[in-house]
Order: sequence, then C-alpha cells, then structure tokens
Amino acid sequence: MRAPNLWVDLDPELNCRDATLLAIHRYWLAKRGDRLFPSRADIDPIDLAPHLGNVVLIDVQRSPLRLRYRLIGTAITQAMNRDSTGKYYDEIYPETLLRQIYASFRWMIDHGRPVRTFGEAFYPDKNFYQYETLNLPLAANGRDIDMVLGGLVFHPAAQPPSPR
Repeated sequence: MRAPNLWVDLDPELNCRDATLLAIHRYWLAKRGDRLFPSRADIDPIDLAPHLGNVVLIDVQRSPLRLRYRLIGTAITQAMNRDSTGKYYDEIYPETLLRQIYASFRWMIDHGRPVRTFGEAFYPDKNFYQYETLNLPLAANGRDIDMVLGGLVFHPAAQPPSPR
C-alpha cells in the first residue's frame, strides 16, 4: 500500500467519507440537472445552511490559472486560525503545496468533473488533521469553469504522519 501524501491526494472517484461533503455533492447534482455544471447563481446559501461552516467559494481565473478565496466557512477559518477570504492562493501557500493544489484544480478543469482531495496536514494550532475536500465546478455559461463550490472538513489525526 502506498504511503499517504502529506497534503494533497487526488480522488476522481469522489469516495467522500464525510456526511457534509456527501450532502454538498447531492445539492450540486440537483442544481446541475442535465447541464455540465450549475452556475454560481444557482447556489443559494440558505439551502446549504447546515453546511456553511465547511463551504468555500473559489474564483477560478485562467491563462494563467489563479485561484482566489471568495468565501470561507467559519469551521475552516477556525481550524486554520486565519481568514483568507479575498486572497489568492499564491499569496497564502508555499510553492510546493501550491503546485499540488493547482494540479488538482487543473485535473478538474481538464476533465470537467468534480474532484475530491484528502490527506494529512499540520495547522497553526500545532495539530495534525486528516482533511477531505470536495471541489465542484461552477460555470456562468454552463461549460467554462469560472468558480468552484467546495466543501472542506477536518478531523484530528490519530497520530502525526511519520517522516519521509
């Protein structure tokens, strides 16, 4: 068995384990209908009220790819001990992590499908967490991804990952 990646493992099969992510995915599917992607206008925060603390909205700029947090739920900001709303990913994350994150978004854009990522991460409260994200593409015109509805959940890791 392969050792888990200490940040971003890609799961195109969407094997979500967390009930919040499963609920957000069902909501996205319902809003999508028979289109490739729903638009941001289709998403009503009231519908996601039980899960808003774990929701992110991410602006997607292309050529070159650049991501910006438009909204970050309170459960996420508390776990990360910061609110990065309005900031670009390249203003926040170190280069090695940024490359892994962007690879997952490029996969989503290239394949036109949602993607789950998961892994273990060390956060400012000095704890290791297992995390799971689900990134669901949105498109104002129904086909060109310009935003992502994401869900992100953290669970304390049983023990820190072993050094590589």
